Amino acid sequence: MSMFRKIHSALAAAVLLALAGSAQAADWKPEKPIKLIIPFAPGGATDVVSRILAAKVTETIGQPVVVENRAGGGGLIGLSAVREARPDGYTVLVTTIGFGANPALYRHKKIPYDPLKDFTLITRTADIPTVLVVPPSLGINTLQEFIDRAKANPGTLSLGSAGYGTVNHLAGELFKAETGIQTIHVPYRSGGLSTAAVVSGEISGLFATTPSALGHIKNKAMVPLAMGSSKKIDALPDVEPTAKLVPGFDVPDWQGLIGPAGLPKNIVDTLNAQFAAALKDPDVVKRLSDLGAVPAASTPEEFVAFVTSEVKKWNGVADRTGMKAEN
Repeated sequence: MSMFRKIHSALAAAVLLALAGSAQAADWKPEKPIKLIIPFAPGGATDVVSRILAAKVTETIGQPVVVENRAGGGGLIGLSAVREARPDGYTVLVTTIGFGANPALYRHKKIPYDPLKDFTLITRTADIPTVLVVPPSLGINTLQEFIDRAKANPGTLSLGSAGYGTVNHLAGELFKAETGIQTIHVPYRSGGLSTAAVVSGEISGLFATTPSALGHIKNKAMVPLAMGSSKKIDALPDVEPTAKLVPGFDVPDWQGLIGPAGLPKNIVDTLNAQFAAALKDPDVVKRLSDLGAVPAASTPEEFVAFVTSEVKKWNGVADRTGMKAEN
């Protein structure tokens, strides 16, 4: 065989090997169930939306996607479990707005993770709009009335949350900073408990996620004052955004899929593609829309850029307000 043919054969073999390796790398097929951790109690917006997605991905990925709730610490307990898991694709988590805000909230205690170094960011999944709701017994029907009463009676109105670092807490802190009002923060152990506290009149208000609030609004057990997100939604067509009175105010409860640091690219690509496909499924889109949720699939790179901007945003809010977690 001539030298030319030897070189040609070697190059051809190398190309075939590279192509085979590339195909194998892009084709991760799980061989056992995938654990999807929700760092909050069952029944909240993150839990509801994630279960819809888990059921759809189960149909296509070849293994069950099993939801496991690990609530506590504003999501820190669930995050710790994923951070310490093996980077093999079998343990992932749906995180929320607190993922990027916790470094600011816990700066005085040294938070036990770095959102950009200790995890692999796979894809954003959905944006959950928020809505400021109050109990009918409060006698307030507009956002301006709430602001006026809070200014006239500093420290008498309360805003609840599902805990430090949740969207309810963060939206409330930003709302206070932007309007100059003083309210009492009342943290609960779950979204369900904080929602019930509005219905009973135990607290004055809550930036609730739309999935948890829509039924109560329909039954007139809550009065919606304004959307906490920047746009109106079809499920609440008559409720104006807070941004109409407070320019730039926009605090949806974004959700995203993450795994342990060092997750191989083929696993990231497979999970990204699977969840992106689920978020385009007509039935999933309708079910999310009925909850007021908006699909928000992204590339891993876009997700990294987004979380980077969130960390910067909430550090800025903490600098202005002094907000911090007390737990």
